[in-house]
Amino acid sequence: MKPSILIVEDDESLGDTLRERLEKESYRVFWAKNVGDAKSTFSKENPQIVILDLRLPDGSGFTVAEYIKANSPSTPFLFLTAQAGAQERLKGFELGAHEFIPKPFHLKELLIRLDLVVKRTQKTFGKDWLTGEIEIHLDSFSIKKPDGEVIFLSKRDCLLLELLLTKPSHVFSRDEILDKVVGEDAFPTQRTIDNAIVRLRETLGEQSIRNVRGVGYQWVAPLTPL
Repeated sequence: MKPSILIVEDDESLGDTLRERLEKESYRVFWAKNVGDAKSTFSKENPQIVILDLRLPDGSGFTVAEYIKANSPSTPFLFLTAQAGAQERLKGFELGAHEFIPKPFHLKELLIRLDLVVKRTQKTFGKDWLTGEIEIHLDSFSIKKPDGEVIFLSKRDCLLLELLLTKPSHVFSRDEILDKVVGEDAFPTQRTIDNAIVRLRETLGEQSIRNVRGVGYQWVAPLTPL
């Protein structure tokens, strides 16, 4: 599964082109057209990569980058902008940008550079994790206990676990989970979500997933990429 991407771009034509091409490449794409929408979408959707323009109607892409850095330091971002002078590039890289691509650009170049960012930061999107002495293997829908026992997860439970692991600092509301975990095994009711959490806790430990009363769930156990 390729990572989800937030495009922050106010140009309608370019934004449409980017979204269409990235979706064709199997990325899940969100699109914001100004600083305010970018912050809101980032907070709500928790994208795994962000592509930023600099010149936006209500401010600068640097402001969005600073917001990302403050709220999710591990989320990689890159700039795609006509403002690509030495001063802008320097500030972008000082903020932690993985790439700084000047406009005009070739779509193929963007895809190549984006693929390199994914490879460089692949542990952010990893499928194998260690929590305590328990191994989580999302690709095989399985959890390996310290005694060697392997427990296989349903597609539904594995999708929920993967969502929680994408951003452990975030409390996912039940509505967010209903909205994000889609497909044949999508959760039909909020009670189904609660039942899935019970099963995951039985396997991973009661202290692995926090219940925030009236809101939703958050992953809280130690987590290390394998």
